[in-house]
Amino acid sequence: MKKNMIMVALLLGMAGSLSACSSTVAPQINPVPYYTYYPASLATVVSATERALPAAGMRFTGTKTVNAQTVELRGYTAGGDAILITLHGLGASVTKFDARIGLYGHLRDVQDIEHWVGKYVGEAISAPAN
Repeated sequence: MKKNMIMVALLLGMAGSLSACSSTVAPQINPVPYYTYYPASLATVVSATERALPAAGMRFTGTKTVNAQTVELRGYTAGGDAILITLHGLGASVTKFDARIGLYGHLRDVQDIEHWVGKYVGEAISAPAN
């Protein structure tokens, strides 16, 4: 629990220091490959992930809401390996991204998905409020 709080504090500090940037890519903290924290709501990251899989050349097959803080997204790589992405809302504006592909990981595929999720989350959080 203490480790999670430290990660959230680091993320918020990083997001605050980058708030003056005009980048449209969301800042990401990758303490361990396959885990990423995004400074956005769970709903925003779910929407971005649904768009990211096709953008990365993969097939999105569906979303399952596990509980109010957890959503699972599934799909397949171009090579046919199963994708399981679990998103955990850690607060109003922090979401943890966890991806598993196939039996052995496929770090490059995860990085491709993370790139597109970061792009779409960045666009969403930098869009002017209506």
